[in-house]
Amino acid sequence: MIDKNAVARCFGKAAASYDQHAILQRLSSDNLLQYLPSGVNEHAYTTTVDLGCGSGALLPVLAKCSKQLIAVDLSFGMLAHAQKHHQLTTPTYWLNGDAEALPLPSNSIDLCVSNLALQWCDDLTMPLIEVSRCLKQGGLMLFSTLVAGSLDELTQSWSTVNAHRHVNRFLSEGEIKAALLKSGLSVETFHVEIQTMYYSSVKEVMHSLKGIGANHVHDKNEKPTTQGELRAFKANYETLRDNQGLLPLSYKLAYCLLRKR
Repeated sequence: MIDKNAVARCFGKAAASYDQHAILQRLSSDNLLQYLPSGVNEHAYTTTVDLGCGSGALLPVLAKCSKQLIAVDLSFGMLAHAQKHHQLTTPTYWLNGDAEALPLPSNSIDLCVSNLALQWCDDLTMPLIEVSRCLKQGGLMLFSTLVAGSLDELTQSWSTVNAHRHVNRFLSEGEIKAALLKSGLSVETFHVEIQTMYYSSVKEVMHSLKGIGANHVHDKNEKPTTQGELRAFKANYETLRDNQGLLPLSYKLAYCLLRKR
């Protein structure tokens, strides 16, 4: 089971540093919005939800195509940060809530967008069913999430050091498709691609994960990592440097567009 309070605390602590490190999140949000059928045409949607809004990077764009916005996040710290840093002319409501139990009435929203947030849920089916409940007939759910194979360089570098979990498990493409099927929503787009980021040092890699609050590992062994194990991990990672002398960190992303028929 995912400790939602621990996840919320991690992201809350990272609120101030999030935008500085959230390069992948910005890339994925730009890609995600390309799947909107009507683009970001003015007031195309009456009520839009940004589910797992984080620091609010998507809010200015969603505000352009919505008559009203609802920003939802598990982390109160992130929500407060987003509210403080985004002065939107579109009426916006801020909700501290869980994607698996949305504090929203049924048949009340036209569009729900979620960028790299749903991988923090116990079961992808649950937030999708919740969103389906809240969507009006014909409403859209547009989201991105991480797929198995993400952060493989970390997994590979730790694999010979010890048997502890150092990287979260992500759903396979098949598991994601099964969750989409169970949601009852109609799948209009399902696209998977790999995005690789590059860093100059192992320290920079780990700092980037901590800076966006993504350093929380579920079911992590309570036994602390020793300095020897850390050195072995770093030595393994160093063998992955490319021809430019940079260290890769790969993410496998799924982009999904669903409609309530």
